[in-house]
Amino acid sequence: MLTGALLTTLVISAGQLAGPKLKQIGIDDGIRAGDARLLGWVVVVALGIHLATVVAGYFQASLLNRIGQDAIHDLRLRLFDHLQSQSLDYYEREQPGQIISRILNDMDAINELLTSSVTALLADVVVLVGTSVILFGYHPGLALAVHILIPLMLLLGWTFRTRVHATFMRARQTIAAVTARLHESVAGMRVIQGFAREHRSREEFGQLLQEDRDANMAGATVFATFFPGVELINALGICIVFWYGGLLILRGELAIGVAVAFVLYLNHLFDPIRRLSEMFATVQRAVVALERVFEVLDRKPTVTNAPGAVALPTLRDGVEFRGVCFSYDSTREILRDVSFRAGFGETVALVGPTGAGKSTILKLLARFYDPQAGEILLDGRDLRSVTLESLRRQIGFVPQEPFLFAGSLRDNVRYGRPDAPDDEVERAARLAQAHDFIAVLPEGYDTDVHERGVRLSGGQRQLIAFARALLVNPRILILDEATSSVDPFTEKRIQEALRMLLHHRIAFVIAHRLSTVVHADQILVVQEGGIAARGRHEELLRSSPLYRALYERRFQDAEEEEAVVA
Repeated sequence: MLTGALLTTLVISAGQLAGPKLKQIGIDDGIRAGDARLLGWVVVVALGIHLATVVAGYFQASLLNRIGQDAIHDLRLRLFDHLQSQSLDYYEREQPGQIISRILNDMDAINELLTSSVTALLADVVVLVGTSVILFGYHPGLALAVHILIPLMLLLGWTFRTRVHATFMRARQTIAAVTARLHESVAGMRVIQGFAREHRSREEFGQLLQEDRDANMAGATVFATFFPGVELINALGICIVFWYGGLLILRGELAIGVAVAFVLYLNHLFDPIRRLSEMFATVQRAVVALERVFEVLDRKPTVTNAPGAVALPTLRDGVEFRGVCFSYDSTREILRDVSFRAGFGETVALVGPTGAGKSTILKLLARFYDPQAGEILLDGRDLRSVTLESLRRQIGFVPQEPFLFAGSLRDNVRYGRPDAPDDEVERAARLAQAHDFIAVLPEGYDTDVHERGVRLSGGQRQLIAFARALLVNPRILILDEATSSVDPFTEKRIQEALRMLLHHRIAFVIAHRLSTVVHADQILVVQEGGIAARGRHEELLRSSPLYRALYERRFQDAEEEEAVVA
């Protein structure tokens, strides 16, 4: 396709170069010589060339559009794949709207360059060089007088290059900020309306729009001074041709037809330069966009498969943490010398004050991050020696704030097993106590929940996330406050179902209700990044003042609530 686009470009360029030459022949050898037959042939050839350029233009546009769309498709897909390979720390630093802006807005700027500017650049260069050769062939002195202006044009373009790049980089950043705020506002509209912050939100968004407008106006100001300079040089060239060319005609050193052709070729000389100047804006936008895209593509994920990593066999023994230390930013230690073992079939509960490091322990187990010291073992194998995919396929994760994708409830439940049959989907929903509320919906399992599951309550979203985790039949089940939004009666039924399921897997639970903690085989009391105490419920009530205080403050109220439910 690229070869075809180049060939059609050359055909169009050749047609443009042939036009003035045919007019010169028609005037000098046809009209002035009184040769009507030659004049007729000139007209026929000119029409044929025009028809050929029209056909070539059609195929060029089609081919260029296909090439550009294919290139953008591949680049967007590559960028999306790369984003999926990034570790969680990247998404905790970057705003979703900023990432979306690079995939959409920046790619549009690159697409504009690929679909039009590349071949236009080639065509203009061909026409420029061809015109120069023809002009020097007509009259070297007159051609030289005109070409003296080209270095002046190039100097003007070079002068504005740095300023243009800076303004377009600023414009890319401001539109990314607008996209990020728009994404954030739409996602958080309930909070905005709930706190009656619409007016303030509008002011903040308006400020971002103003910054984007100012950035674009700065770019427009740069070009408002650049393009008149280009036009002035172009007008200077035309004046030189009329003055010097007119003198040559008066002396009888230049034929009328050649003079006409020279004036027409002069447009071919300056039009490409003018278009190249206009194209400069497109090129600069694309260059800035490419810089921003490759800034993402060049970023390496912090968690990757180690060289020689192997697939994790089916987990059969247990999980062990040995002296694990971890920090998110290398300035404040979140975990210090964490060591424990969880055998197969056990339920391990993690309790402790907010910010103690409970969720971080589970993130390390799923290898969303790597510890700075110590090791995590699965059946005696270092976590970093197995592939990420094989590890996470054996983990079912239910977060405190579950995420549901736009689509049906059925598709959300079988997200981890897209090929799961409907009966297994329903069985997982029953175990998670989600089937009853799904069954009363007008469309049942085919109900569209929309993005983030906005049509469901917080508790219903948690139940769907629970069913999704159970359907993959994980060897390790991670529950991070997984039942915090469901009522105690539903939680009790989930706990009863889990007690039957957990004989053949390991469960790690962060909970704020007694029912989840009291039946755990092992309770880890996490304090300031370390394991302050461990044991079963009755043991810790006697031996751990912190656990007893947590129980009295947090769990006792829940115990009374559960007693009422029972």
